[in-house]
Amino acid sequence: MKNTSWVLSFPCFETMLSTLQPPRYLSRLPLRGRTKSRPFHILSSAQPVTKTSFAADQSQILSIRDSLLNRHLSAVELTHSYLDRLKQTEPHINCFLHVSDPDKVLKQAQDIDDKIKRNEEVGPLAGVLVAIKDNICTADMPSTGGSYILEGYRPPFDATAVKRLKDLGAIVVGKTNLDEFGMGSTTEASAFKVTANPWDLSRVPGGSSGGSAASVSARQCVVSLGSDTGGSVRQPASFCGVVGLKPTYGRVSRFGLMAYASSLDVIGCFGSSVADTGILLHAISGHDSLDATSSKREVPDFTSQFTSASSLKSRPLEGLRVGLIRETVDAGVDSGVKSAIEGAATHLEQLGCVLKEVSLPSFSLGLPAYYILASSESSSNLSRYDGVRYGNQASSDELNALYEESRAKGFGSEVCL
Repeated sequence: MKNTSWVLSFPCFETMLSTLQPPRYLSRLPLRGRTKSRPFHILSSAQPVTKTSFAADQSQILSIRDSLLNRHLSAVELTHSYLDRLKQTEPHINCFLHVSDPDKVLKQAQDIDDKIKRNEEVGPLAGVLVAIKDNICTADMPSTGGSYILEGYRPPFDATAVKRLKDLGAIVVGKTNLDEFGMGSTTEASAFKVTANPWDLSRVPGGSSGGSAASVSARQCVVSLGSDTGGSVRQPASFCGVVGLKPTYGRVSRFGLMAYASSLDVIGCFGSSVADTGILLHAISGHDSLDATSSKREVPDFTSQFTSASSLKSRPLEGLRVGLIRETVDAGVDSGVKSAIEGAATHLEQLGCVLKEVSLPSFSLGLPAYYILASSESSSNLSRYDGVRYGNQASSDELNALYEESRAKGFGSEVCL
């Protein structure tokens, strides 16, 4: 791969790239059809990072907002830089199934600049580029769920989470790749393409929200939305070295999320920092009358307890008790995973935590229980894709044969299993 500098020309980009840290545990799973390659995030070849007014641990969302409101840069300039980076990096990573029309995106950015020039109020996410996992509905672009059966499908509405982001000024840059309908853990089960890990193009980014995690890691967008049923936000975040959060069930509306296992599905967040992830969560949280399972509890200010790293005490977690689950480091756990867990435990002790080993005897039953529940619910939820009510239709004169052929041609191997 060509030795290219990925540092862009604006301070917020320079800070973002200067704070990149590799995942503690990079997946050993090789990517289908890829041989070992050099890491994509190779900072040794990047231009020197100049000092900026932005603290290294500061939220990129807040940094962007500060830059726009103080006229340090325009939303159009910022958007151009992200689009250029996406165009430059996307052929290597394949994060996106659909990229928004650049003219439309730049028009949205120009509208933000015009409002700022007129001293009009702009939303708290104005100019923030967001990527959306392709099992979350968007009215103005395809939503395929990573499946041939929905190829070309355009919903007539935005998911509630997407609408809330747009209402706050965010700009949707595109729809990200995923394992078909969220079933998988490598993003290799997509019907359309395979996504690579930005840190090593020969390895997987995790899944099923691999495209969303990789797009944030590769700095193709500021933040992204994914979905988590059994680890589909948390695991790829770990693989790609970003922050991923699965909110409590009911905190975020599921309206517009393609149902896989309804009692487990949650829309989650990706960011390059805890602060950005918290801001994104706050933006999409809250009761929704279109989702009967969404919580009516008041949404707390998730950002109120954020503290700059420079202002912390040397042992900021003094006295906090943390349980280390014995079953997570037992025999059979990969040595790399075990080493990462033990390293994290040591770091917590250095911060003042008191670690105590605990046992969860039912731990080994979690995965079997998950597969029973998820498989049962997905069997029901995916029955709607029959070529008549939803999905691409096969050609057949007999109704049952039409159902069978439409589903056989439309579903991939992971879903069929």
